[in-house]
Amino acid sequence: MKTLTSHTQRATAPSGNGHTSTPNGEGTTELLTLILDRLERMEQRFDHYEALVQQTLPMVGMMTDTVDGWMHELTRSGINIDERTKEMLRLLAELTAPQSMETLHTLVEMLPTLGALVRQAPGAVAAMVDTGDELVMRLREAGIDIEHLGRRGLHAAKALIDSNVLEDAAVAVISNAAQSLEESACTARPTSLFGLIRAMGDPDVQRALGFFLAFAKSFGSRCKTSV
Repeated sequence: MKTLTSHTQRATAPSGNGHTSTPNGEGTTELLTLILDRLERMEQRFDHYEALVQQTLPMVGMMTDTVDGWMHELTRSGINIDERTKEMLRLLAELTAPQSMETLHTLVEMLPTLGALVRQAPGAVAAMVDTGDELVMRLREAGIDIEHLGRRGLHAAKALIDSNVLEDAAVAVISNAAQSLEESACTARPTSLFGLIRAMGDPDVQRALGFFLAFAKSFGSRCKTSV
């Protein structure tokens, strides 16, 4: 700034022989003055920006300390910030995949229909309740004890669960029996005593007879203890 001003003063000062400056000297003086004005305006702007930065730095420091405190608390709680961040980025990538976006568009298009169904749901529930009440009333009028039927149903359901009939092995046996019944209905033919004797040599028939004999023994034993 001072150097440019000194140059300007030298440029505007008269020459040693007392003659005025030439037109070229006047043009140089005006150019230097314009440059100095622009530099002053730039310096004012820089001062303004510097003041803003100085005011912003404490706020940035407070925000950084707050975020650090949150992360420290999350880490103390056993939350791995890096893993959570990676998982979030992975989910974001899956959500923005073309297939996911197509599904989201379909859901958005279905929102008006879903909204209408939700608004109609209370009326539908009320109608179902009224229908159920009417059915219970008619059953009572017919002399049917609804409470007794409910208790028997619960007892039957509990007995069914406790009987292990829903176990994988029992379900597999029932499934095999059902498939065998379907196949036998189409392939069964009358047989004689000699045909039965010949069938005894079939390994599959032997396996089935062994199963029935084991079932008969176990069933007979349980029938004896339950009587």
